[in-house]
Amino acid sequence: MVVAGGRLNNTISAASDLRVRAAALSAGFRAMIAADMARDAGRTGLWAPVAFGAGAAAYLTMAREPAFWLAPLLMAAAIALAARVERWRPAAMAAALAAAGFASADLRTAMVGAPILAGDTGFVTVAGRIASVDEAAKQRRLVIDVHSVSSLAPEATPARVRLSWRGKAFNARPGDVVSVRAKLSPPPPPVAPGGFDFARQLYFQRIGAVGFMVTPPWVDENAPHSTRHRIAAAVEGARVALARRIMAKAPGDGGAIVAAVITGKREGVSQKAEAALRDSGLAHLLAISGLHMGLATGLIFFTVRGALALNEALALRYPIKKWAALAALFSGAGYLVLSGGAWSAQRAFIMSSIMFAAILNDRRALSLRNVAIAALVILAMRPEAVLHPGFQMSFAAVTALIAAYEWASRRADPNRSFTTLARARRYVVGVAATDTIAALATAPYSLFHFNRAANFGLPANVISIPVMGFWVMPAAIIALALTPLGLDGPAWRAAAAGVEAILTVATWTSSLPGAVSVVAHWPGAALALVTLGGLWLCLMAGRWRIAGIAALPAAVVMSAYTPRTDIFIADGGDNVGVVMARANSSESAREFVLYDRRRSRFAATAWKEFAGMDTRRAPTGRLADVARCDDGGCAAIVKTARVAVSNAPQGFDDDCARADLVIALYPVDPDARRACPATVLDRRAAWREGAHAITIGRDGKLAIRSVAAARGQRPWTAARAG
Repeated sequence: MVVAGGRLNNTISAASDLRVRAAALSAGFRAMIAADMARDAGRTGLWAPVAFGAGAAAYLTMAREPAFWLAPLLMAAAIALAARVERWRPAAMAAALAAAGFASADLRTAMVGAPILAGDTGFVTVAGRIASVDEAAKQRRLVIDVHSVSSLAPEATPARVRLSWRGKAFNARPGDVVSVRAKLSPPPPPVAPGGFDFARQLYFQRIGAVGFMVTPPWVDENAPHSTRHRIAAAVEGARVALARRIMAKAPGDGGAIVAAVITGKREGVSQKAEAALRDSGLAHLLAISGLHMGLATGLIFFTVRGALALNEALALRYPIKKWAALAALFSGAGYLVLSGGAWSAQRAFIMSSIMFAAILNDRRALSLRNVAIAALVILAMRPEAVLHPGFQMSFAAVTALIAAYEWASRRADPNRSFTTLARARRYVVGVAATDTIAALATAPYSLFHFNRAANFGLPANVISIPVMGFWVMPAAIIALALTPLGLDGPAWRAAAAGVEAILTVATWTSSLPGAVSVVAHWPGAALALVTLGGLWLCLMAGRWRIAGIAALPAAVVMSAYTPRTDIFIADGGDNVGVVMARANSSESAREFVLYDRRRSRFAATAWKEFAGMDTRRAPTGRLADVARCDDGGCAAIVKTARVAVSNAPQGFDDDCARADLVIALYPVDPDARRACPATVLDRRAAWREGAHAITIGRDGKLAIRSVAAARGQRPWTAARAG
């Protein structure tokens, strides 16, 4: 009894010790959270653009148009709660900002609203004013502000159309009033449910139709031109003329990429060069990004300041640093206009403007607060940017970089060496760290939007960024200065030579084994989770920021358990793509096959990427090579389901009797559909609901999704909905 009592006392004592330790840990954890909350209380303003952008994204991804009074009501309620209950004030203000973002996107959608072409037209006459011209080696693409379209009533006429031309060069310029013969189609919907929505992007550019011209533009020489049109035409004309001049002085991909970096005109870059840059992690060099804006304005800033510092009296008596900042600010504005003002260029300009404005006001130039201001300004002007990959990747990179360098600057050794060797070593380490941080920050968005990530981007960027900074951009700025004198040719060729060196690195890097990782399409919830975790890691300063890292494995698990699409049906209902397991291979060995390889080439590329297959190294096969096929169609086993692709109504009944799923490349009679024991998807369903994606479960159960269901009924889906 004594022994048993001793054991009982020991057990009670151990349990008591555990309770004490647990209580101490709990108290310590609560104290840490309280300390972190107090430390980060002043950083809540950094979350303002996050809340605003979340509201805008919520509006843009809704299935149906909300009531106009919803956002103002939510905003008013949130503001009232913030005013009355101090405890809930931060959450209420976040809700108010989200409601403001929601309302801003709603208002922007109404402001840009314009007719969308309901269906394909025959050859029609389009009259209007050329808004922009993009030139490639084999075609030109025009955006025309439409005055009229023959056979269309004024209320059904799109505000803008985008047309391509593959004929000989013509003399029409931006700002000219022209008429052309063209064939028009509605803006293209996504090629798969959850795919990128080109129609939504074009809607916010007020482009309601796309097509191709069959005659060159006829210019109306007597058409009137307003001051606004003259200014816009002059800017666009200068961009086109400069891009042509650069490519004429420096032929080849080197000159085309220099033209893209300076003017934003990327159409002259070959697909081979774009693929090499993309697969080597250097695609950001094609965009007018913070790198280019920073290099351009930074070179102007240091050059002007250095030149003014040569005069001792001037340097001692006047604020030459502020004068240099002002010169850089104006040069950045000029660069923004010349480059066309894409999202990344806008963000870069706003950031550089805030930086130089801070110098003018003797404030700190680089901070996360400046990033937040830049994001809020862009989202207020263009709330649709929140879903654009350029906006997401641009802000992800700059936010992560500034957060990392703020963290590193607080831990820098004040007694560090400043010898030439030490500076060079820090520069190399800094470039490597910058590239690594930017690559990690943008990788989730690259995987989500493009289903691929470059694995050797770090060495490619370590080599290429100094070339861009010390060779290409200085030569380009010198060339711009010499252009009015007609002496710019050698400088453009020097800049193009630097780009060719970068292309050599890109081509070599992208050709290495394992250069690219390809993944299946991520669910949107996984990207949202990674974004929230990354923002928590970057915007918070306390120890609890580390919790943001947990979002990445959670998103990976979420994506891994999302079923992959097995079958794709084109939106015209005339083709089918199937992901098949290779015979006598593991389940991971898959191949992509098309029923008809002559059709749906663009869609097939997107489907392969959607399925997580490398479009360069995984050729597209024929369904006939892996299934039983005849003139009436094909029959195949896809996972555990029997699938029939029917090409002739005569064989429909036999397909219904033998298959679990029948995909008919023709409209099926409603009575025949009802009599069929199999699941039927016919051409009429594709016409009505757009492209389809089908996932087959282990038990053979079919999960069918359509583009129409994924997009809902929104203003940019009007053509499909009608």
